[in-house]
Amino acid sequence: MASLTSSLENFISAIFGIFRNVIESIFAVFTSILALFQTAVVSVFDLAKSFLNFLFSNIFILSAIAIGFVLYAAFMQKNAAAGPGVGATRKKTAS
Repeated sequence: MASLTSSLENFISAIFGIFRNVIESIFAVFTSILALFQTAVVSVFDLAKSFLNFLFSNIFILSAIAIGFVLYAAFMQKNAAAGPGVGATRKKTAS
């Protein structure tokens, strides 16, 4: 009789163990899905941060090049006014 009750206890314990493992597996799936979404959101924000950093760095470089070009054009225009017949702003005289 003791072996029958022992076997019945083991059977019930195994059934509850199966239910517990199924519930833990479902919980693990949901935890994995949440971790996936968290990783995706963090990756998107990191990508946006990198893109903005790249954009601002290039805007700074392009602005520096544009300022240099404007200063060069202003310098050339100033020097063209001093020289005879040089530059786009100087009017040619009739010969």
